[in-house]
Amino acid sequence: MTACDLYPVLQTGFDMDAALAVLHDILPLPEVTALRLPRGWTPEKAQLSKLVALLHANGVALIPEVDVPLSGTSDSLLGICDGLHVACVEDLVTLRKTVGSDMPIGCHCDNRDDAMKAGESGADYVAFPAGDLELVKWWSSVMELPGVTENVTTPADASLAIAAGADFLAIPLQFDGKDQERFSAMAVLAAG
Repeated sequence: MTACDLYPVLQTGFDMDAALAVLHDILPLPEVTALRLPRGWTPEKAQLSKLVALLHANGVALIPEVDVPLSGTSDSLLGICDGLHVACVEDLVTLRKTVGSDMPIGCHCDNRDDAMKAGESGADYVAFPAGDLELVKWWSSVMELPGVTENVTTPADASLAIAAGADFLAIPLQFDGKDQERFSAMAVLAAG
């Protein structure tokens, strides 16, 4: 097994106060390197400031998922994010033309063809559906570009994804009182 990074994901409709409380506990884990915000989230200025301060204090990148065109994403968020995440290769191709080559962009891919096209189109990482470990294994064996396993919800899922060669585990925050315990367990596995 190889070491990989943890990538917490906030779901649509999340409560910012609850999120900040959980993030305060999990962002200090050295394996946590990026946080994804849901598509369409419009932050209040004070909320965004608190979130960014917490991320910066822990060296964690801010990656909003965006629609293309970017008109639905707030300028305040675009101005401070460290990268972007898109749901498909077509959005990646369009977005790369809009934001240029300096902005990191990750792309969700459902199959080998999409992943190859994403890599050729300037993706900085490709994200694969939860449970498609064969795709993760193939990608990690033939490509240098980082691969993300999406929707990892248990330490058992994490262990399988790491064994398949995932570089990142995208872990949805569940706000069930067990996020810190779950992340701590996955951090031990990710540290390899």
